[in-house]
Amino acid sequence: MALSLVTPAPEPGDVHARLAELGTKVDYLQPALYAGEAARRTATPNHPANTAGTRAYQEHVRAIREEHIRNARWKRLLHDHLELVYNPEKSLAIGVMIGDAATGNARLHPKNLRKRGAATARAAASNDMQLALFSPRMDSDVVRLAPVEASDLKTWFLVSYRVRVGDVVRIHSELSLPRKFKRGFVAKWDQRIPLPVLEMDGIERMDDDGPGEIDIPVDFR
Repeated sequence: MALSLVTPAPEPGDVHARLAELGTKVDYLQPALYAGEAARRTATPNHPANTAGTRAYQEHVRAIREEHIRNARWKRLLHDHLELVYNPEKSLAIGVMIGDAATGNARLHPKNLRKRGAATARAAASNDMQLALFSPRMDSDVVRLAPVEASDLKTWFLVSYRVRVGDVVRIHSELSLPRKFKRGFVAKWDQRIPLPVLEMDGIERMDDDGPGEIDIPVDFR
């Protein structure tokens, strides 16, 4: 399996600077996309129809949390049924979302691929009302927001869309802040940060019955 980055848009320097303002990095976000794709490929035709997508989502959440908790001291947050990772210094959180074919293209207006529930709409409505960042006091790795803290929370989403071309999968993504939802789909974004395209070829499946551990080499090119 090999992994590479296709030319990003906008310029990398701008991407890194905008992410730094939020307290995150491309290096914390793209491992979640990789983990989700790897998990997706463990599903076989004999699994239930939604297995691949469910496993991808679970790994997206796990990896994005682990990267930020380990490297940036963010916190794990379950808020209003949304699985998030939380930056206590800036009162913002990041969740994951599958987008449509416009994802990652700064010239287009992406939407979520599948209808989202009321919790995401409420998060967007809260984003729309925010005028300043709020810094709550944190005492543990598990966050429980007080009402005033919840009202000041900005919720971003790592939005991704995969395109398969032969044996190669390209994952287009962006870190974006929804502002309005209409009938379960994003009607307006407040901010969007398109990320470099992640290009991946075949990922070997893990064999639980095999002897010892299996190393899957990752080459950057």
